[in-house]
Amino acid sequence: MDIQFKNDNRIFNCRVVGICIKDNKILLSNSESEDYWTFLGGKPMLGESTDKAVIREFKEETGIDFEIDRLLSFMENFFEMDGCRWHEYVFFYLLKDTNDLLKVSEEEHIVLDHQETLYKWIGIDDFMKMDIRPYCAKEIIKYLPKQIIHIVNNEI
Repeated sequence: MDIQFKNDNRIFNCRVVGICIKDNKILLSNSESEDYWTFLGGKPMLGESTDKAVIREFKEETGIDFEIDRLLSFMENFFEMDGCRWHEYVFFYLLKDTNDLLKVSEEEHIVLDHQETLYKWIGIDDFMKMDIRPYCAKEIIKYLPKQIIHIVNNEI
């Protein structure tokens, strides 16, 4: 059971995000129905720690076992989407592909197409110009903090 619940038009969600950077590129995902990009990740299951959840999600989405470098940020995210008000906790982890199994091409390309989701390596300079959600995630990439930062992102 994922950590998410809905009450009328309000949704609480817990999300884990993995940030994978190789060769000055970031692995991002995009749903065919959306016009923005985001990081790979998902929801922890009830009773599952966020660090275990991000490793599981990356394994499910890429087929590769990653390791955690460190927790970069914890975000309290408030936004509206599809007529609902969301209250979301997001854990951003920096990941390592220690076995170097996920290859980065010279050009942007699909890494894996799974459940109508497109995965691409995007150059960091291009990343900073793109529509990324949540919006403040660019600051995390810009600084890659050494200490965990707490962000409150209120888009309502």
